[in-house]
Amino acid sequence: MFRFELYSSEHEAEWDKFIEEKSVNGTFLQSRRFLNYHPEGRFKDCSLLIYNAKNNLAGLCPACEIVNEGKRTFFSHKGTTFGGIVVDKKHHNAKYITALIQKLKEYLKEAGYAEAYLKMTSDIFSSVESDLFQYAFQYNGFQEFKELSTYVNYASYKEEILSNFAQGKRTNVHNCMKEGLVVKELTEDTQIGEFYAILCENLEKYDTKPVHTLEELLEFKNERLTKECGFFGVYMQEEMIAGSMMFYFDKVGCAHTQYLAAKQAYNKLSPMTFMYYSMIVEMKERGYKNISWGTATEDLGRVLNMGLITSKEDFGSSYCNNLTYYCVL
Repeated sequence: MFRFELYSSEHEAEWDKFIEEKSVNGTFLQSRRFLNYHPEGRFKDCSLLIYNAKNNLAGLCPACEIVNEGKRTFFSHKGTTFGGIVVDKKHHNAKYITALIQKLKEYLKEAGYAEAYLKMTSDIFSSVESDLFQYAFQYNGFQEFKELSTYVNYASYKEEILSNFAQGKRTNVHNCMKEGLVVKELTEDTQIGEFYAILCENLEKYDTKPVHTLEELLEFKNERLTKECGFFGVYMQEEMIAGSMMFYFDKVGCAHTQYLAAKQAYNKLSPMTFMYYSMIVEMKERGYKNISWGTATEDLGRVLNMGLITSKEDFGSSYCNNLTYYCVL
């Protein structure tokens, strides 16, 4: 019923056309236009194109090979947030999906893999709900891991934005307004550089660095993701004291905060809260249905950052899960 073919550069146009025009659960994060920003050799790509019995492209699976405790592992592509299986509307039914996952297991085992991890597109970024995949993975013996994520659902949000916030967050926003803080969209490369410096400073306290380099962010803005990303800064007079990078998933009406950061010297004023508030207002005005804050968990959901999830809850957020499926082959 299905045939699997390893991705190569000659498939790039076919791959991206499927993601952008046909898939029901694919996003630009799974496109080659996005994935190819990674330099050659950073990952051992083992992505698959999935063809049906009539030799028509039915699905994709962005993936890379890793060695996990000495075992060859087929892993959702580590160069993006979601990998997993991407399909079109025609093949999104119980007959095809259950068979596809079974055949994928057989293919991977024959290819010499010991295990597989598939991280699926979250419901808020997908045109279809994940229930069918949830059952099909269980039916085929996969274990499910949940990572807790939060987002603002404007449909269930009170019209007056601040009335959805916890009292402490409302106070933070009012104090920032009294100080005359304003938000501006960042359009110049030098402004992105200022934001990136704030981001790096913000992450130093966690002894980590941004996933992306400044050069990669500028490449997103100016070349690869000209319509899918944007940058904003919070200013106190002429000084940028906080900023954010946004991803836009226009097909499903969802905006996502890829990065949020503020200068630590202004922590007492809490410009980060003002940044969250401003993005909620901005994305509502732009007509988005949701704004996503991302996960508050680590290690496939085994660790919950209680401080982080509580902070996001204080904006009146709703919950969703990012789902990863694991199987010994």
